[in-house]
Amino acid sequence: MPIDEQSDKFGTAEGAYRLALNTVIWALVDHASQTDPHLRERALTGIEDYVTRLNPQSELELDFSERARGFAATLVEPPGS
Repeated sequence: MPIDEQSDKFGTAEGAYRLALNTVIWALVDHASQTDPHLRERALTGIEDYVTRLNPQSELELDFSERARGFAATLVEPPGS
């Protein structure tokens, strides 16, 4: 049975999935940044452009915007930061 179909009796599936996904993204960003030093900046600019178009005004929109910025920054930060 594939791991994503197994019972989550300890409630760890979501955290384990996020760890795996984040680790793979960090490795890919780090590798790609060696040949494209502006990759991290472009990724953050893309998030900022998207959030700006939303023109967040409600508490929900502001929360979404701040979380998107924070998650993106975490995913593109250089190793050891």
